[in-house]
Parts: sequence; structure tokens; C-alpha cells
Amino acid sequence: MFRRALPVLSILLAAMAAAAPIATGRAIAAEACRITRGDARLLIRATVLLPDRAVPEGQVLVDAGGRIACVGTECLAQAAGATLLDCPADVLSPGLVNTHDHLAYAAVAPKPDTGERYEHRHEWRKGLDGHRALEDFTPVHDPEIEAWGELRFLVGGTTSTVGGDMAPGLVRNLDFAAGLEGLRLRPVIYRIFPLDDAAGIMRTRDCDYGHHPATRAEVAGSAAFLAHVAEGRDEAARNEFRCESRTDYDRTPQPGGGGTSEDWIVPQATLIHAVALTPADLALVARRGASIVWSPRSNLSLYGRTLDVVEARRLGITVALGSDWLPSGSMNLNRELACALRLDRTRLGGALDMRELWQMVTLDAARAAHADAEIGSIAVGKVADLALFRPANSDPYAAVVEGSPGSTVAVWRGGTLLFGEPAVVDGLRPGCEALEVAGREQRLCREAGRPSAAALMAYARDQRLYPLAFESTPLNEPPCDER
Repeated sequence: MFRRALPVLSILLAAMAAAAPIATGRAIAAEACRITRGDARLLIRATVLLPDRAVPEGQVLVDAGGRIACVGTECLAQAAGATLLDCPADVLSPGLVNTHDHLAYAAVAPKPDTGERYEHRHEWRKGLDGHRALEDFTPVHDPEIEAWGELRFLVGGTTSTVGGDMAPGLVRNLDFAAGLEGLRLRPVIYRIFPLDDAAGIMRTRDCDYGHHPATRAEVAGSAAFLAHVAEGRDEAARNEFRCESRTDYDRTPQPGGGGTSEDWIVPQATLIHAVALTPADLALVARRGASIVWSPRSNLSLYGRTLDVVEARRLGITVALGSDWLPSGSMNLNRELACALRLDRTRLGGALDMRELWQMVTLDAARAAHADAEIGSIAVGKVADLALFRPANSDPYAAVVEGSPGSTVAVWRGGTLLFGEPAVVDGLRPGCEALEVAGREQRLCREAGRPSAAALMAYARDQRLYPLAFESTPLNEPPCDER
């Protein structure tokens, strides 16, 4: 089959190289890409990133319904008449999955670092134990602000998130039924305070938190249960995990409900942060088949410490990467990857390779959200959530790990092109709107129910929102260093 397809491929590529404007039905140049318009299906030729290997000159065929119909080097037989996007110098990845953010804080820009570090999240939330309260802001449930926050993700190649809020269109919101954008899944449960301790309750020897903590039945009955656990580095943070992983730790109920320890560390559970977990705790998580979301920048900027990710990976725990939020974390997954890579090179001795880091924002992130049947990898039958990157070196996985909005060529959600370089977008989906990203004119394709690109940019200017991207290090970006 492959030998028979080679002449066809040569003819097609020669035609694409010699062709003229799309308006006449022939190909146009799009920087490193060439396009030949055909039917509603799309055949992409690029280096294709798969979980176990990168495929140079790979081919991915997206059907008219937005699902992947073929992956490999022999898709031409199925692709006769399809629209062709030939980008042999570029790298095609699954769309990135951000498993942890707080979109209601998308307007809260980071402040200059004061050097203060905390032992527990309630110290910076509530100003406890003699600390200065860091959270001197409130959530803003404004659809335009949340759309700007989602757009901040999208321009860097992210196509799905778990963020507690949602705007219509743009990225998928895996914690809302309406935000699944057609995925054949149940939404995940996203719980910030699974111990019902939002008031600032800190315990060290019992489980006398709020009256409505998460239960094993709730977690086991969910499609996926993503919850903040052990966010901090002290005994109070470690106590949280004891109350969520053992039934024999505290058997005395408190008046009004709650007060006893539960054990909800089951395969549906995904622990967010988990900074205070010991090696024995991580071993328990591994035995139970639970997952973890790692947010190193926010952990380091708040606590000077983060998850023992090397031990977690050694034990076989699925670890996903999450940006946390703008105030103390990363503005997008690209910057969170930059932090993870820096930490790996400066403190972890290169224990994490480029492919592992890439997998933390693709397949492992989808696994942590129990959405890997639909997204997270480029495979036949899965939804065509895709991101095309222009690499800076010969390592194809580094094109994503070291990527930025400036290297994003195009982004698709469910086979629909949403964002990208003007030449590519204008060639594949004419009529999309101009969008300025870090001083470059890009294209954003408008969706029903979403403000126009011009309206979003005007609103962002009026409200002085944090930009979509920066040409270099973001303004006041929280530090990524252990202390």
C-alpha cells in the first residue's frame, strides 16, 4: 500500500508546490506550509507526535465530522479529494489539555514577588499564622474576562481545560456539560475544598473540617474527581491527605456533620498540587490508581517547594501539568512547561525528558481528567483537537515543550480551525478575524455566542487585562525556584 501511495504523494506535493491562489482552486504558500483546497475533510502532513514516537512526514486525515480517520504515512488512499495542508517543517501535536486553572481570576495580574513563602494555602488566603494575606482580590464571573483567559490558553495550543468557569466556544471546559463541545463524556467534578474548609480551617490531629466533605461514594460515582489536596508543606497540609485516604484515622463525628476521615483515593480521583505528600503517600496513590496534577510555578512561588514529581513518575502515577491561575501560577501551559523544564534542568538532574513533559500536557492530562477516550492523543476515532507548532530545533517534542504563542501555527478543536497564522487560516477558513498576539497579527475564527476578536481586544484594553502573550518573559511572572 505504501509503495503504491508514493507516486500519488509525489504528484500531490508537486502540484501543491507549483500551485497558485486558493481563489482559483490551486495551492498557496503559507510560510512553511502549502495548501490545496478540496472537500470538507483535511489531510495534514507534518511531523506527527505520537505517545511512543514522532513520525516525520506523517499524515493525519480529519473527517468531515471532526474526528481522526487515519494516522501514519499511508493515508492518501483515503484522502482523495480532501483539503491538503502540507507543513513538512512543522510539528503536529494533540491539542494541549490544562487540567487545572481558575478562570474566574483571569483578570488578576501577578504582582512583583515579595519573597514571602507560606506553609499552607490558608496562610496566604486568610493571612493566618502571622502571614500577610495574598488573596486581596475576588473572583470575577464575567464571560468576556473568562473568554480572554481561555483565549490566553488557545493561542498557545491548548484546546481543553478544567477551570471552574467557562466562556462559550474557544477551549473545551471539561468540568461543564455545556463546555464539553460535543465530547462523548460526562463532565469532571472540580472541587477546590474537598474537606469543606474554605473558611480557613486547619487541623493536624483530626478531621474536624467543614460539615460537608467529599465522600468515597461521591468520588467513586464520578467520571473524574479533581480536587485540591495537601496544598502546602506543613503538618496541616499532610493532615488533609490522612483525612482523605484512611477510614481509621478519625472515627469521631462532629456535631452538624463531617469530622470523620474518609478514603476516597480511588481511580476516579485526581489530586491537585499534593505538595505535602510523602513517599509513602505517593505509593498509596500509585496502588490505588489515582492521578496527580502538578503546578510547579504556583507551588514554588507560594511555598518554595513542589511535588516530588520524580518519585511520582517512578511509581507509575499519571502526572498532568496545570497552570493553576494567573496570580501565582503561569499565564498558560507554555509558561508552565517552561517552569517544569527549568526545574528539571536545575534541580531534577534531567530526570524528565521532552517526551515525558509533552505527555503531561497531552495524553497524561487527558488521562487525569478521564477524557483520554476522546482527546489527548492523535489516534483514529478520537476527536481532532490538534495544534501545529513551528520547531526551533531538531527535537520534535521540544517544539511543544519549548513552544509559545509565537510558534503556534494553527489550532483546531474538533476539526474546526480556531486560531493560527494568517496565511494558514486565510487559506483554510477565509473570513476569520485579525487578532494581535504579542505584537503579531494572527487570526481568530469567530464562534456563535462569543464576542468578536475586535470586541475582546477593545474590552481587554479598557479593563487593562493581562495580555494574551509576551515576546519574552511575562510581566511579573511568579518565580520558578525552590527556597
